[in-house]
Amino acid sequence: MNTDKKAADVLKWIAWTAIVIGGLLMAFTASDFRADNFPLMVSIGFLIAGMNIFIMSTVFRLLHLRKQEA
Repeated sequence: MNTDKKAADVLKWIAWTAIVIGGLLMAFTASDFRADNFPLMVSIGFLIAGMNIFIMSTVFRLLHLRKQEA
C-alpha cells in the first residue's frame, strides 16, 4: 500500500473524528447561541476543521491518482 493512500485514509479518519466531536459539542451547547459560549465556538471550529481536513484527504487521493497515471 502506498504512503500517499495511507495518509489520505488517516486524514479521512481524523476528519470524521473532528466532525463527530464538533457535532456532539454542538448538540449539547447550541441552545445558548452567543459569542461568549466557548464550547459552542469550539464545536463550530471542530466542524470547520473537519471539513478542511476532509478536503485535504481528497487532495491527497487525487495526487496519488495523478502520480499513478504518470
